[in-house]
Amino acid sequence: MTYSRRFAVLAMIALAIGCASSGVPTSGKNQNVITAEEISQTSATSAYELIQHLRPNYLRTRGAVHGSPSADGSNHLEAVDVVVYLNETRFGGTDQLRQIAFTDIREVHYYSASEATTKWGTGHSAGAIQVLTR
Repeated sequence: MTYSRRFAVLAMIALAIGCASSGVPTSGKNQNVITAEEISQTSATSAYELIQHLRPNYLRTRGAVHGSPSADGSNHLEAVDVVVYLNETRFGGTDQLRQIAFTDIREVHYYSASEATTKWGTGHSAGAIQVLTR
């Protein structure tokens, strides 16, 4: 094998390895987890403020938009909210995050719709946020 051919093969291997995504940013920080260290460096007063400051994309509605017929026969469209879990207990929608005191939070996890469905079952088309307390 010639030098240029070996170089091309090695370059393609390096490119393939570089393109393989582990879902973790190159900084080594998992964007789907807010750690105790990150929490300690903010001045939030609730889980909602914490997430809004550090990972506002967690709060964005995703997935399907449900339609329900109204009295006049037209469809009323509603965005699907992210489901919130406090430890392993379903807690409600994102507004419930305002009730969780910042000082009680150990870690926050975001789960995509498919991850949340695998973990908790159906009904998570917008994903889920799990707040783990101390």
